[in-house]
Amino acid sequence: MDIKLKSSNDNKEFNDSRNNINGIKKSNYKEKVVIATLLVIAIIATAALGMCAAYPLIEENAKNVSYNNYFEEYAFSENLAGALYCSYYNSLNEKAGGTLDPASTLLNIPQNIYDNDEDYEESEFINGFNSNFNNWNRILDNQLANLKYYSYDKTNNITKTNINYEVGIIENNIDLSSIKKDEYQFYVAINFDENGNLTINDIKGANIQNFEYYLNSALSDFLSDNYYDSGYYNATMNPIKNMEFVYAVPNNLVFNDSISWGIRNAEAYGYELVGGVAVMIIATLVAIAALIFPIKRANEMPLFKWISKIPFEIWIVIVSLTVALFIVSSSYMIHPALNGQLEHFVGFNVDWFTASEKVIWVLNFINWFIGFAIVFFAVLIIKYIFNLGIKEYFKRRTIFGIILMFFVTIIKKTLDEVTKVDLREKNNKLIIKLLLINALILLIITSIWFFGIPVVILYSIVLFFVIRKYVDKISEKYSKLREATSKIAQGKLDVNIEEDLGLFEPFKEDLKEIQKGFKKAVDEEVKSQKMKTDLISNVSHDLKTPLTAIITYADLLKGENLSEEKRKQYVDTLDRKAQRLQVLIEDLFEMSKATSGNITLNIENIDVVALMKQTLLELEDKLEEAKLSVRKNMPEGKVILPLDSQRTFRVFENLVINMTKYAMPNSRVFIDIFENENDVQIVMKNMAAEEITFNVDTIAERFVRGDESRNTEGSGLGLAIAKSFVELQNGKFNISVDGDLFKVTIIFEK
Repeated sequence: MDIKLKSSNDNKEFNDSRNNINGIKKSNYKEKVVIATLLVIAIIATAALGMCAAYPLIEENAKNVSYNNYFEEYAFSENLAGALYCSYYNSLNEKAGGTLDPASTLLNIPQNIYDNDEDYEESEFINGFNSNFNNWNRILDNQLANLKYYSYDKTNNITKTNINYEVGIIENNIDLSSIKKDEYQFYVAINFDENGNLTINDIKGANIQNFEYYLNSALSDFLSDNYYDSGYYNATMNPIKNMEFVYAVPNNLVFNDSISWGIRNAEAYGYELVGGVAVMIIATLVAIAALIFPIKRANEMPLFKWISKIPFEIWIVIVSLTVALFIVSSSYMIHPALNGQLEHFVGFNVDWFTASEKVIWVLNFINWFIGFAIVFFAVLIIKYIFNLGIKEYFKRRTIFGIILMFFVTIIKKTLDEVTKVDLREKNNKLIIKLLLINALILLIITSIWFFGIPVVILYSIVLFFVIRKYVDKISEKYSKLREATSKIAQGKLDVNIEEDLGLFEPFKEDLKEIQKGFKKAVDEEVKSQKMKTDLISNVSHDLKTPLTAIITYADLLKGENLSEEKRKQYVDTLDRKAQRLQVLIEDLFEMSKATSGNITLNIENIDVVALMKQTLLELEDKLEEAKLSVRKNMPEGKVILPLDSQRTFRVFENLVINMTKYAMPNSRVFIDIFENENDVQIVMKNMAAEEITFNVDTIAERFVRGDESRNTEGSGLGLAIAKSFVELQNGKFNISVDGDLFKVTIIFEK
């Protein structure tokens, strides 16, 4: 008892120890995952903070980088040309009391020499010009909200301005000395004489030659740039005459308009260049950190497990967007952030968003954190590709590979179906499937136009090798089938084909059936030969025994000094042996007829209950002699079946006689007749006198006896005859053994 308790305690301690170890391992694993995740976050956060901290240095170096002057670009001159024409038209229209339209004032259209349809189209063009010019005039104030102007119509002495201080006029010209030039980063004084010739009287913030060139180009191209049908009518813009203009852009831009955007875009080049260098340096450091970071630890991180499942094509898009994010962020986030503004966030324009300086810096940090996180994980993905294997990654983690493997699987499956096609059936579906796949491939190839020709050649070459591969596979399987059939033809019936023969798989199954048939035929032949030998041996023995006795007693009867009592005794023996010989010969004839099927049955409706009772009555003496007590379980009424009464009686007789020979003396034998809905069962059971050692499956064969030592009188044909007669009448004859209980079951269908 103490030993058992000690053993139980030891097992409990061992299990507790093992559980503790497993718990420690799990805990250590979780700790490693958490540490790895925190390390990745720290690397990316450090990079993002470093980028934000580099803003002042980037700004300082960006100012030293040369960039295009926005005021010397065609885009600014184009806007200014629109402003000049609008001011000129507004001045003339005001003088005319608002009765002028833009086309009659600004357009020069030659006299039309075409038909009335052309007149209608020209009218449409003029109406369109008026509508578009009026729209342009209305939105100009918003589009050029930062532009300060002063216009002076020398002919009509009309001035217009949005400058908030007084500008003087001296000798029919604008007093340029009254302009506060220090307040402006750009300033220009433009004069048009009575012939429409343009002169730049003064300029600040741009090269006069460059500016004048672009402004003249914008004025001459104004109509064609904005109205595409103008060339059809040979229309041109009337020159601006006797007008003087001053345009200026303040040092501090208040509004977000095309001017502020243009200036920022020009300045963005420096920030883009210097900021791009800073981004590349930090991104390179992040990439190096990712290369050093163990891929094993990355694979343990839940976030990376999810990221690694993103298809490669999507990663290409993400990386491309990240490059764009870095460019946009370098150009449009650094300078505004230093000025307490936020114009872009993760590549999107958010100039409508207002926030405190702290929030702006937090959003800048998040912007760079996202960008550098993508760089870090992109490098990890590259390591993951080599760790998993390029081929395997292509198949499992690329959209093209997944689609390609899907089609390859379908094609391979279809080709495998071709090699496994059942030639005994119609295969229209498979043929249609092959044609559809080929048609789809050809359709894709033909959609490539000229480049489809080399693709067709490549497709034909690939198709040749694929077909040759599958033809070789079919030939190989055919060779194995021929080899197997040759061996079977040589008498080697144990040939076994394990592999799949594909197209010839049905023949393999047929071949197995042939093997079984041959084996069965050979076994039957061997069995038949053995039975013939046994028949000769048993018949010789069983015939010889009574014949020897008859001959012996016949010789004894020839004795002259034989007493009457002895003579009578010998005659009785002779009679018994002769009857024994007669029974044996009759059994042989019956067995021969039953085996050959050369027997005529006289089928009639008989009462099997009455027939069994008759059999027991006739064999009552033998049952009493064997000291057997019969227990019957039969229906009280008649049980009618269509049987041959003589052969059925012989069946019952042989079975009862078999009981008298082999049943244990002083025991009970049981005879049951059960009438079911569809059949009638006759069951006969007895306890064997000797231990049952014979084979149940062969006991009903010819000349097989339960008493192999032949101590009991019999031919070994009783059960064989009974079984044959039952089966000739379409019945079932079954022998079963449970220990020493011998049981015969006969079933006749109704």
